[in-house]
Amino acid sequence: MARFTITVFILAALLLGSCTKDSTPVNTGDIDYDTVTDISYATHVQTILNEYATILQAAGLFPEGLVMDSWQNLIRGWKHGEVLIPYDAENSLLIELTAKQNYANPLRADKLGLLRRWIDAGAKNDAGEVPYANSTDLLFVCSQGEAIVNVIETNAKLVVRNIHLTDYGIPALAKPHHIEFSPDGQYWYVSCIDNSVNKILKFTTGTYELMGEATTDIPALLAHHPTENILYVSRFMQDNNLNSIYALNTETMQPIDNGNDGDILLPGVLSVPHAMTIDHTGNYAYTASFTEDAFVVINNATKEFEEAIPLGLDKTPLQGTVSPDNRKVYLSCIGTGEIAVIDISDPANRSLEGFITVGGAPWHSVFNGSGSKFYVANFMMNKFSVIDVAGATVQTYGAGDGSDGLSQPHGIAISHDNNYVFIASRNTSGGYVPAFDFGDNALIGTVTVINTASNAIEKVIEIENFGSGMRLLPQ
Repeated sequence: MARFTITVFILAALLLGSCTKDSTPVNTGDIDYDTVTDISYATHVQTILNEYATILQAAGLFPEGLVMDSWQNLIRGWKHGEVLIPYDAENSLLIELTAKQNYANPLRADKLGLLRRWIDAGAKNDAGEVPYANSTDLLFVCSQGEAIVNVIETNAKLVVRNIHLTDYGIPALAKPHHIEFSPDGQYWYVSCIDNSVNKILKFTTGTYELMGEATTDIPALLAHHPTENILYVSRFMQDNNLNSIYALNTETMQPIDNGNDGDILLPGVLSVPHAMTIDHTGNYAYTASFTEDAFVVINNATKEFEEAIPLGLDKTPLQGTVSPDNRKVYLSCIGTGEIAVIDISDPANRSLEGFITVGGAPWHSVFNGSGSKFYVANFMMNKFSVIDVAGATVQTYGAGDGSDGLSQPHGIAISHDNNYVFIASRNTSGGYVPAFDFGDNALIGTVTVINTASNAIEKVIEIENFGSGMRLLPQ
């Protein structure tokens, strides 16, 4: 009996001790997160996020569609894109919801500070993975108002990196305008159109290292040769009516050796050549004179002007796109709301085939892979148009007031599988109202995602100010 009593006593003591320990939760609220240097997602970040979710729900600020219970769900974002941008806490929604809002009982400062440090270090999980770091389904978009290039993962449909040009010593007023890639996708180029900058920058795609730069007057749109290290650069519309385009050796980032510092002169009246594209064989580059309403041909072999085709009065041609079969150029004419169709199938007999009316200052444009559909942003109408190429019929979509994200639509791209069209909008008019009012984001830019099967808007991704030129990483 004594042995039984002692045994029961020992078991009871052990049980009591165990119950006492488990019933006392670890008070993570007593942790000074400012002193945490080795950040663990599971131990620190997720613990804070569990509390933060409750706080945001109580404040009525919880982002629609967001799930915060795991790293995998967190990086999927919410209705209008990401809630965190790796290496950019300043522009991450998770931080902005407290740093730029006033409400009762916000997340404690040291906890917000840890989230900020975690995001700025790449927002890694406990395996050391950066969100979407290995993806090649990337769309690069200029935020012209903030000297930022946004990188969007096209499957997840959210921003996964912001490239701040100021981090590379480029002025904040650089105005990044257009993007182009080398044919193998290893490098990307961005034009900076502000008169105080006037640069074309070259970066690596994977590591975002600045590899070089070139300076030339008012660089605008970019077109890389499909096999040669040549980048053609058009001129932006400014007070000085330049009548040349620029050709750059992308390996050295020096002007081509043509005896004129890379400038390819056009006949004197053909000024402000804003459009810039190149055919799929690389034999000819094409631009167009804003002032003289003419389609212009550059011979790649000679790097010289070859021909100009008059378009008619007041067309104001902005940008051209070569059809996949290399037989046509569709040229947006913002002055008359038309698409000029140029037959380039016979270099000895190029001709203006006619015009397709779309209205609303057609801006940038893109063909689908088969060439059966042509998509163009209608800048002045806050809409986009789809041309059925075979029948030259037009359908136009969008609310018209910019509230659906199509607020001064500018750049455009189509996914490699042709399932989605992406349109970047400036929104300098404030037609689109962001989901959260932070006091500094009323004119935020957008990328509108359009399902090509229905031509319906599937998602509006909020980016930084003044969405402009964009380009899809080649595969």
